[in-house]
Amino acid sequence: MKPKKIQFSTEELKNKFYYKNGFLIKKNEKIAGCLNKSGYRQVRIGKLIYPAHRLIWVYHYGSIDETLQIDHINGIKDDNRIENLRLVSAQENCYNRSRLNAKGYTKHKETGKWQSSISIDGKFKYLGLFALEQEARNAYITACAKHRKEVVL
Repeated sequence: MKPKKIQFSTEELKNKFYYKNGFLIKKNEKIAGCLNKSGYRQVRIGKLIYPAHRLIWVYHYGSIDETLQIDHINGIKDDNRIENLRLVSAQENCYNRSRLNAKGYTKHKETGKWQSSISIDGKFKYLGLFALEQEARNAYITACAKHRKEVVL
């Protein structure tokens, strides 16, 4: 789902809230917003509800390019400290969603082995199942170098 465009400037947000340790604080000294069912903090401004992490980004840096998303670096959905937020593409944001924080491979539930895959030009390519995590990672790294001309560390 595409998030609502934030219609507020940094100045307007700073007039409504102040920022402290990952939270927007209202004039009455209460933390703005609440957690939604997905675990993200959301804040109501007027009749509209916005993700707190997007408001915090605008509060610090100004508008957000509509093609980019905000990633919680540590994967904790309600950790909105500015140092834990970064602008990324949708694809980059997906990398952080893995429970393992692994890029290109995951634990296969049924076999207990490591499954590696890559997306090339929007198409999913299965790279195989591997006994060792490092083997799955190596398969992904090799595929990145071959198909994307990308070096993965």
